[in-house]
Amino acid sequence: MKRMLCLCFFLLPYLGPCQKTGITIQTGQLFFKDDHWKFMAGDSSAWANPSYDDRHWKKATTSLRDNKDLWKAKKGWFRLKFNLSKKSLKTDYSLIVKQFGHSELYLDGKLVATTNNSDPQDSASQLRLMQIPFTVKDTNTHVLALRYSFRSSPLYYASTDEDAFKLWLEPSHQSMLNQLVNTAWNAGVGGMLTGLFGILSLLHFLFFRANSNQKVHLILAFATFCFTVLFALSIVDGFTGTLTQKSLLDVGQTLSIHLAFGLLLTAVYTFLKRRHGWFFYFIIISLVVSFGYQCFIGPLPNGQFFIPFFLVLIDYIRVSWLGKRQGGSDNKLPWNSLRFSFFALLLLILSGIIMGIVQSLTGLGDNAFILAFVLLIFVFSVVLSIPIGLSLSLVQDYTHTYKSMRLHLEEVQKLSAKTLAQEQEKQHILATQNETLERQVMERTAELNQSLETLKATQAQLIQKEKMASLGELTAGVAHEIQNPLNFVNNFSEVSVDLLDELQEEREKSLEQQDVELEQEILADLRQNLQKITHHGQRASSIVRSMLAHSRISSGQMEPTNLNALADEYLRLAYHGQRATHPTFNCQLITDFSADIPTLHLATQDIGRVLLNLFGNAFYALHQKQQLIAEAYEPTIWVSTALKEDKAVEIRIRDNGLGIPQAIIQKVFQPFFTTKPTGEGTGLGLSLSYDIVTKGHQGTLDVTSTEGEGTEFVITLPVK
Repeated sequence: MKRMLCLCFFLLPYLGPCQKTGITIQTGQLFFKDDHWKFMAGDSSAWANPSYDDRHWKKATTSLRDNKDLWKAKKGWFRLKFNLSKKSLKTDYSLIVKQFGHSELYLDGKLVATTNNSDPQDSASQLRLMQIPFTVKDTNTHVLALRYSFRSSPLYYASTDEDAFKLWLEPSHQSMLNQLVNTAWNAGVGGMLTGLFGILSLLHFLFFRANSNQKVHLILAFATFCFTVLFALSIVDGFTGTLTQKSLLDVGQTLSIHLAFGLLLTAVYTFLKRRHGWFFYFIIISLVVSFGYQCFIGPLPNGQFFIPFFLVLIDYIRVSWLGKRQGGSDNKLPWNSLRFSFFALLLLILSGIIMGIVQSLTGLGDNAFILAFVLLIFVFSVVLSIPIGLSLSLVQDYTHTYKSMRLHLEEVQKLSAKTLAQEQEKQHILATQNETLERQVMERTAELNQSLETLKATQAQLIQKEKMASLGELTAGVAHEIQNPLNFVNNFSEVSVDLLDELQEEREKSLEQQDVELEQEILADLRQNLQKITHHGQRASSIVRSMLAHSRISSGQMEPTNLNALADEYLRLAYHGQRATHPTFNCQLITDFSADIPTLHLATQDIGRVLLNLFGNAFYALHQKQQLIAEAYEPTIWVSTALKEDKAVEIRIRDNGLGIPQAIIQKVFQPFFTTKPTGEGTGLGLSLSYDIVTKGHQGTLDVTSTEGEGTEFVITLPVK
């Protein structure tokens, strides 16, 4: 593709018939034919002499790539014999020299031009363009001899082809004007195409930013960007300074055109949602092989150069046609790209035909410019057809989507208006219903308030009953507990009175009859009795204080508490309370209090009530089971404390009583739920205990039970 574009730009100077040996005439310019030059490597001033016999010299091209002898020696001489026609003598010409390297030009043995560089090797690879006055005024045979040398620059690109020099004659009055026109033409066309594809690349990238789900826009943005780079490098190529720069530009242009066509083919597959088949991968491999061959081996013939791009166009048409057929008769979205592809294929065929005609016909004269211009239009149409076709298809896709959205919007607006009218009617109905509901709610609220007041009064009575029941159990236990020390006090008091009477009798005897040892023994017994009276009196006083403390309303204040002592004390109180109610009841108490339990900050009275309630329930279950079974049965309760690894204290209360059925075990902590017969329980004990442990102390209260075997309650309190 690059060669086709360059051929279009520079076709004009190479068209026209051969007039005489070594000269080609076209549109007023005289070109020295490349296939008439002879070359000899080396250096000799005699080779500039027109009479020198150069028949043993080889015919050689001026191409730096193809002239191997020149590339190896880095210097040599070119000679060319020419003559002018009589028609050409009527115009004054200037000799134009365009070259890479350092040269000295001799006309008929006379030096007419040189690069005039003090150190030619420092800039031998620089591109130069010189204009030299031309003084030939006859039709005789003349000899041009050119002494040429250049510095070897690394050619990274194997297909880079650059002439060592080009010589042609232009009319003196327009020689510089022609160069300016050619430069402006190349830069103008390249700049126009660079801007066009740059805008396309930017638009597709912005479309992708607006809708990132359509990946085809991103692919097209990169494809058109490759075309932008291609034409931008073609502009720079006209101002190349060195062979190395020329090589790098050729690599960039070849890579850009191959990437661009590969991305365009990928874009149409993505746009039509086609699966990549073997033909797609074959084309991509062809593009890769074409680029690699040109980079490392050399240029492809013109016909072979177009094969991968021709395959891209064929597959583009094929996929577009399949997409149109699968989309149905109403689907016209791929048709834009399809018809542009047919148009591009037609132009590509016509371009080949015109190129053949241009190269084969002679005598075209000024008509060559028209053919070159037509060929240029055809080539640009081929290049532009695929991206523009895809872009138009995407635009039509957006248009179709916009129309569909507009129709849907109109339908939504109609439905919204209808829905609004219905909503207003519903609002009116709802307003009427709301008034009725508000009146009914007010009536029901008054009824519920009355029921709530009744429920609160009933609940207060039940709570008071529970408190009184707990207080009765506590009082019975305290009475039974205090009875023992009082019995001891009474017994020791009576014994002490008897001892005092005995001591009085002994003192009333005469001194000779008194028994001093007996007196001392009686006094010792009295002292011991008084100590026991004091001990049991203090025990009774402690029980009274505990009863008073328990009867007080809890303030909820946390205070340091010995949990082991608290559990043991309330276990004894609950047991004696049970025995006071049922004197025949006996139970084995097994305790296992851990010595590692630290002093806890608890609401002592609240935790005491929890323990008293749990102990009371356990004793109740044991007594019920004792009455129900006939075989031998020993009621037992186990109480243990332990310090857990997670900084918590655990209290376990287990009995071997009746147990709790699994169907109701989840309800035991619900308020007013009880397993006791009516009149024996309020159903608030466990509920209040659960609230005290969980809400008041941030602990847990869990229960596990096996019906007929026993129940275990576990209290967990955090260590603070």
